[in-house]
Amino acid sequence: MLLLTLLQDRYTPRRWTPVLLLVAPLLLGADDSYLREIEEEAKRQAAMLIIDQAAPSRPEATAANNKGETTADRLASGLDQAAFEQALRESLPGTYALYQQFDTARKQQVYIAYQSDSRFAHISEQVIQLLSGKL
Repeated sequence: MLLLTLLQDRYTPRRWTPVLLLVAPLLLGADDSYLREIEEEAKRQAAMLIIDQAAPSRPEATAANNKGETTADRLASGLDQAAFEQALRESLPGTYALYQQFDTARKQQVYIAYQSDSRFAHISEQVIQLLSGKL
């Protein structure tokens, strides 16, 4: 605070402009890792959307999911809520970052949605709908 007062006395607003122009990109770049995570997840989601919609009926995907394994397009089925959150954090970090903002009731809604359909796209859609207030 004392430093700021000294700087205000010493520098006029005209002299602050170059300093702000130099500091602003550093402050704005603080969320780059978060944005990169979301971008990576978006790329994964886009790749999954290209996959044929009949993919859930593939015998190998269904068999792997029945064994509790995470496949390319879905989380393992039958996880408790803590394990679900861990798998969500590992598989969909951007969606998990949004999920963390929810209260307990909304987290429970996402977990119930996962229990009915464990596809990544469905879980992400549920989080987005809850975030936008559509549910």
